Amino acid sequence: MRLSALFEEFSQYLKVERGASHRSIDTYRRYFAYFINFTKEQVRGPLLIADFTPELCRSYQYFMASKELQPGSIRVRPAVLGSFGKWAVKHSRLEKNPMDIITLPAKKSRVPAVPKWEAVEEFLTRCPRRRDKAILALMVYGGLRRSEIVRLNVGDYQPQFGLRRVLGKGGNESTVPLPEVARAIVSEYLATERPGAAASEPLFLVRYWWYGGEKKTRRMSGQRVWKIIKDLGKRVGVDTIHPHAFRHACGVELLKRSGGNLRAVQEPLRHADIQTTTIYTRLAPQDLQKIVNLFDGNGGGTQ
Repeated sequence: MRLSALFEEFSQYLKVERGASHRSIDTYRRYFAYFINFTKEQVRGPLLIADFTPELCRSYQYFMASKELQPGSIRVRPAVLGSFGKWAVKHSRLEKNPMDIITLPAKKSRVPAVPKWEAVEEFLTRCPRRRDKAILALMVYGGLRRSEIVRLNVGDYQPQFGLRRVLGKGGNESTVPLPEVARAIVSEYLATERPGAAASEPLFLVRYWWYGGEKKTRRMSGQRVWKIIKDLGKRVGVDTIHPHAFRHACGVELLKRSGGNLRAVQEPLRHADIQTTTIYTRLAPQDLQKIVNLFDGNGGGTQ
């Protein structure tokens, strides 16, 4: 059996059983294709399951290193092969995962740039449109990704609670409570710009001119959200700002206000693994140091 045919079974597993997005599956396929292209000069004829060996995988890793790829790229490509091999062993298609004995380059820990809360509040203050301010409020106070924002419908918003349905990564649905300040912003937007909108309509729309001067509307795209934030950044004087920075800012502020409680950050940001949440302990080190220093106060010593 060809290895590429087995990989297609793996792709179906990712889609059906793991609920992976189309973008994630396309990424897996692209990285697997890099491996297949490499093997064309290593294996005569079609690449079979029996050809998927540690020696071939190690040669692939040496090949990538010779191309002076970044360590992150060298890690991701074999990692896809490792996930594939793990699945194949679990489903009795391989006896051993050839990637188990391959050592990957050390992962570099990158700490994203996060705007200070004072800057975030200035962004909200200087936002010119109610619609754009509502989008920003959902990022700042709800920690929403732009992909989650553009999927929202009017009926997903509840004025007394927040968002009762957010479609996140992998098609997972969750509720996101919002503070009163965010609900006031979103409610004002709906009351002034979308009065009488049906529950099934997109929460955020864009209007554009069609051929013949006809004015149309459609659901806002993630790319449009990106442009809105970049334009706002130019207005405020922060050209490097991007939508995901506000999600990080939300996480940092939650960590500060909860006294360093990671669980209090994990649940609102909907991280499946708390290890993802721990990055915020490096984004707010000075504030967390203040919390740790409480041990030096009265009553903090040994008896």
